Amino acid sequence: MMEYIKLTQRLSVASIVDLCRDILAGIGTAVQYIDGESNISEIAGVADGRCVAANTVCFLEKVPRQTLPVALKNALVITRPDLVSSLTGCNLLVTADPRALFIDLLDRLIVYPGFNSFSSIIDAVPMIDPEAEIHPCAIIEDGVGIGAGTRIAAGCVIKRGTFIGKDVTIRENTVVGCDGIALYKALDGRVLRFPHVAGVIIEDQVEIGANCVLPRGAMKCSRVGSQSVIGNLCNLGHAVQIGRKVWMSVGCLIGGNSVIGDGSSLGLGVNVRDNLQIGQNCSLGMGSVVVKNLPDGDSVFGNPAKRMPRIKAGPER
Repeated sequence: MMEYIKLTQRLSVASIVDLCRDILAGIGTAVQYIDGESNISEIAGVADGRCVAANTVCFLEKVPRQTLPVALKNALVITRPDLVSSLTGCNLLVTADPRALFIDLLDRLIVYPGFNSFSSIIDAVPMIDPEAEIHPCAIIEDGVGIGAGTRIAAGCVIKRGTFIGKDVTIRENTVVGCDGIALYKALDGRVLRFPHVAGVIIEDQVEIGANCVLPRGAMKCSRVGSQSVIGNLCNLGHAVQIGRKVWMSVGCLIGGNSVIGDGSSLGLGVNVRDNLQIGQNCSLGMGSVVVKNLPDGDSVFGNPAKRMPRIKAGPER
């Protein structure tokens, strides 16, 4: 299932087009609407153009892969004039700076009609189970879901759009669901902050240490898989995907949009660059700086991290 961020109510394609024209009129820029092959009339939410869901609005700045996804033809795509020929049959809004228009559009949609707390992959209504244990000095915003048996310690801040499963432990002063840093300099010279409209999903039986930071995603939820352990003082970038039964020791830094596969172990102070794929059952030795993708079962150490004989970066589990 393709993830997207739901609007609190559907909007017509015509209203989105009019809103984009209004936005660009304010900065003296034009936009062209090209009707596609599909008869979409309503927009249910927003999505990442690289893995778009039907009936959403997205933006594209690069030519799609060899086969044009069917879902892209059932979406409203904001793109550049030079990409129009690569998007035959799609419903297009064509402008010189599609990312800037998308950011401005998100800023408007946040105000009205607004976005649901969770992404499309969570059906649950946000609620706190009466069997959850929440310290009185923790801050839990509206629009947070917390499962039975979960323990939230003093000083924690859990932001709107966070879904926490059952029997999770989050220790003192950890922040979950804050915005990450995502700035973009538009062609007109403005410096824009990309709104983070996705959330955070923490699955069952996860343990997160003290003084950690786990931001929400911009267009895709940040996620921690079941039975994973995140040590004290770890900082996970926005939209990270941490698999099941991952062990992450103290002080690890994981760049935004990176994926850590199931069963992998990260030693003290490991750094992983953004947008990387770390395979399943990998071992990353203490202090490693990982700057490229790793296949399943790989074992690395050093700065930059290099393949080593099998090392043991975490406990048996």
